[in-house]
Amino acid sequence: PNVRLTDLVLADETRKVLGRVLREHRTIREIRSHGLTPRKRLLLLGPPGTGKTLTASVMAGELGLPLFVVRLDRLITRYMGETAAKLRLIFDAIAQTRAVYLFDEFDSIGSERGLTNDVGEIRRVVNSFLQMVEQDSSDSLIIAATNRANILDKALFRRFDDIIHYAMPTQQQIAAALKAKLSG
Repeated sequence: PNVRLTDLVLADETRKVLGRVLREHRTIREIRSHGLTPRKRLLLLGPPGTGKTLTASVMAGELGLPLFVVRLDRLITRYMGETAAKLRLIFDAIAQTRAVYLFDEFDSIGSERGLTNDVGEIRRVVNSFLQMVEQDSSDSLIIAATNRANILDKALFRRFDDIIHYAMPTQQQIAAALKAKLSG
């Protein structure tokens, strides 16, 4: 992606968190040499149209990494165990290819395991995701985005290094975005 952090209109706190993640990934070898791990799992929460998906493109663009969008509609199948097997393939790719991986509309695989419409398969998928994300030791950046945080399984929140809340832009932010778009 060719978009940069300056292309995003964000709240100051959100910009600081993303800036810190970028600094850590730019110096990843040095951080690892000290036995530390950079922040690499981000959960983006907020209403539609607030920049969550664009943030993944920005992070990839800033780091010079490819962006892979995990198509959850293609991941989920009706056959028991097949979804978790496909999820394993994604985490194998995460380990092999350093990139930014976006799980957009994350609530489709990360919903609360006790929901009444759950037939058991979603519990297995959530459990698999929890195990795989915890075992991941790659240098890839994993980003999950949703506008339905209220249905996410509570155990997921502990697996992310940063939980970033997005809000609808203020009038000043809208004006800044329009100025940036029109001037460029």
